[in-house]
Amino acid sequence: MERRRPHLPPPPRWEDEPLPDDSDDGWLIIYLDVMTLMLCLFVVLLAYSSYSVEEYEALARELSSSAPVTAPLPESEPKPMRESGPVAEPAPLRRDSAESRQSLAEREAQRLRQEFQGALRGQGLQESVEVTVVANRVNLQISERILFGSGRAELTGEGRDVLVKLVPLLAAAGDHALSIEGHTDPTPIATPRFPSNWELSAQRATGVLRFLLSQGIAAERMRAVGHADTRPLADNSSPEGRARNRRVVLILQREEE
Repeated sequence: MERRRPHLPPPPRWEDEPLPDDSDDGWLIIYLDVMTLMLCLFVVLLAYSSYSVEEYEALARELSSSAPVTAPLPESEPKPMRESGPVAEPAPLRRDSAESRQSLAEREAQRLRQEFQGALRGQGLQESVEVTVVANRVNLQISERILFGSGRAELTGEGRDVLVKLVPLLAAAGDHALSIEGHTDPTPIATPRFPSNWELSAQRATGVLRFLLSQGIAAERMRAVGHADTRPLADNSSPEGRARNRRVVLILQREEE
């Protein structure tokens, strides 16, 4: 007996149905695609673009003359972020500046030494006053036998004559401080006026200072120091060495140093 298949409805005929009319909105898709491509193009151009800071600032100045510019101008270079903690000081710069000032002071001292030596030769004092330069200081060393008698602190006539000839040179170096230092040899002294060489060297330095003060050298430039026998130049074992160590030294140095 033949089995009969159940009856199936015929398939729907979609192709016979009319399509919806959406032709009016199709242009939006194309427009959005074009806008998206243009946006991507501008982004790429902006990423590869560069500008001149000078031209930008010049343009901003021109615009500011007619209308205020509210936006801040870009800086020429980005400022690095400052790390926390103390900022190191530019030590090398300070060292360079200090070395430069030191070199200038030394050249000035050499110039003064040459001027003093020339003036002393012209006055016949090259044998009485020894001129040396130590660092940035000019030292005028005068022997004790010229300035003072043995064990005394009163200036001799010869000593006064030497100092009078030095006064114009000292006055010309008015921007230099003047330190007057007295020195002795280790031979002990014990008198009511000079219980030790300390008092003798200090009194001799003070005597020279007071004489220069009377000759017009400004008091604020000068100071008197006594060193006794603590800074010898020569060996005290010989009479010549002890005689060299008995001296008064006039030291010129710039006041700001």
